[in-house]
Amino acid sequence: MSLTLHPLTLKDQLRTFQYLTSTVWGGKTPLATWAFSPHYIWKDVLGYFWADVGGWRCLFAEYADSLFMPLPPLGPRVEEGSQAADSLQEVMHQVMTFMEARNQGSQASRIENIPAECRDVIQPWGYSFTPKDSDYLYRTADLIQLKANSYKSQRAAYNRFIRSHRIRVAPYRMIDRDACLALFHRWTHQKDEIAVPLVGAHAEISRLMLREATSAHRVVLQEYRELSLTGRVVWVDGSIKAYAFGYPRSREVFCLLLEVADRSISGLAQYLFREFCREIQQYPLINTMTDSGLPSVARTKHAYHPNQLVPNFVVQKA
Repeated sequence: MSLTLHPLTLKDQLRTFQYLTSTVWGGKTPLATWAFSPHYIWKDVLGYFWADVGGWRCLFAEYADSLFMPLPPLGPRVEEGSQAADSLQEVMHQVMTFMEARNQGSQASRIENIPAECRDVIQPWGYSFTPKDSDYLYRTADLIQLKANSYKSQRAAYNRFIRSHRIRVAPYRMIDRDACLALFHRWTHQKDEIAVPLVGAHAEISRLMLREATSAHRVVLQEYRELSLTGRVVWVDGSIKAYAFGYPRSREVFCLLLEVADRSISGLAQYLFREFCREIQQYPLINTMTDSGLPSVARTKHAYHPNQLVPNFVVQKA
């Protein structure tokens, strides 16, 4: 079969949002990837396209001449045994057949970021589910208060930092872009290179994104207004030393899209995280996305005691 693929642009943001919110799983899942911005910011690394198939919006991404879907088809609310479920089954068959033809039978044909709620509906149709990195979900109030011994080290680092520096938190402005980009480049050179202990096609995408993060940060710093992102910068002793951006996933969940803090300043990362949580405390939950399979990132995220690890799956033909 043949589908007409349209390049994904900012003009598609509203329509994509409408499809995301109309899909029953889109309203239930707190997965950070069920939004427009976490895909669009990688437009210079992956080729993103969309197609309408039987009334369903299908998002595709292309890497190294291989096509995959970063989200399942988006459309009507689906209940097991309903007409919409029958429609989804047919659409998934069509898009899988299309990807297999494009990918010439390679194992790259897959649909990523499937919520656990989809499993009982989709698996009987002849698909295998492979776990992907889970999202880390926290209670925002816990991250602001940092109470009890479980947050002792973060609280101590925060207090040492505020005693040692002149600090100012401010909304990000376009005038801050060059300083933030310079900070990002310093930050990447300060990081240790750590191999991603994963295998499979989606693991290769994770490695690619770690290598090519510069372009994503550049898109965020340039197009944050158009993407409706909340951005904050931290001025330390007169210069920008940290920044963070995020977006609301729902009325309850806010997603932290990216954060950068100068690693040479002790306690700055803890300060940035806590103060950003204060800024969005009207959302009871905060999603900090995945650990990308990096042990050091996983240790840091677990140290903040997530309320839930949100399951996430990759689907392929069984």
